[in-house]
Amino acid sequence: MERKRFLQNSLGLLSIATLVDACKKSDATADGGTTAGTGSGNCITSPEEVEGPYPYPGGELTNPLQRADITGGQTGVPLALTFNIVNVSADCEAVSNARVDIWQCNKDGYYSGYANQQGYLGTLSFTGQTFLRGYQLSDGSGNAAFTTIYPGWYSGRATHIHIEVYVNNVLKKTTQITFPETTSNTVHQSSLYAAHGTNTMSNAQDGIFGNSATDLANETVAVTGSVAAGYSGTYTIGISL
Repeated sequence: MERKRFLQNSLGLLSIATLVDACKKSDATADGGTTAGTGSGNCITSPEEVEGPYPYPGGELTNPLQRADITGGQTGVPLALTFNIVNVSADCEAVSNARVDIWQCNKDGYYSGYANQQGYLGTLSFTGQTFLRGYQLSDGSGNAAFTTIYPGWYSGRATHIHIEVYVNNVLKKTTQITFPETTSNTVHQSSLYAAHGTNTMSNAQDGIFGNSATDLANETVAVTGSVAAGYSGTYTIGISL
C-alpha cells in the first residue's frame, strides 16, 4: 500500500512538472523572441531587410570606425542602444565577437559620407564625414552597446536605423529597426527637431517595415526615457550559425 501511494504521488508530481514545462515552452513560442542570449531557446531569426542607399562609403569591413559613441558631433536627443546577438541554431546562445555595424541619418535627415542629398534644408553634401556610423564587437554575453542620437527622418521613409552583423568577416544579417511612432513624434516635436517636424511616413506605410506586420512588430524597438533625459533600448538580433 505504501509503495502504491508513493508511485501515485510520484506520478502526480511528474505530471505537474511535465505540464509546467509544456506551458513554459508554449509561452516561449508565443513570446515573439524578445528575450534571448541565455540559451533559453526563446528567440527568432531577425527579419532580413535591404542595406539601404547610404551604407559605409568604401565598405564596412575596410572602415576603421570601431567606436561605441557614434554621435560624431551631431546634436539631438541622446539614444543608448544595446544589440544582443544570439544564435537561433544553438538554443539562442549568445554570439561573442560578432561585428555589429549601425548607421543612421542625423536629426535633419542627412547621412555622413555622401554628396548631393536632398532634404528639407536643401541639397547638402557630407563627403569625408563619418558621423552616426560605427561598429562594436559583441562581448561574452552577445551585447554590443552604442551611444547615438535619436534619428531624424527624410521623405519616403519611416524613422529608422540600419544594422549589419558580421561573424568572422562574413555578413550574417542585414536589417533595420524603427521605433514606436508616439516616441518618434515626441522627439520630432522637441526643440532640436521641431524645424523639420514629425515624420510624414508611418511605420506601417514604409515599404521596408510595412510589407509584413510580423516583421514590423519584431523590428519596432521599445525605448524608455524622455526628451530631457534621453532614451535607451535593447534589441535582440537572431542569426543562424
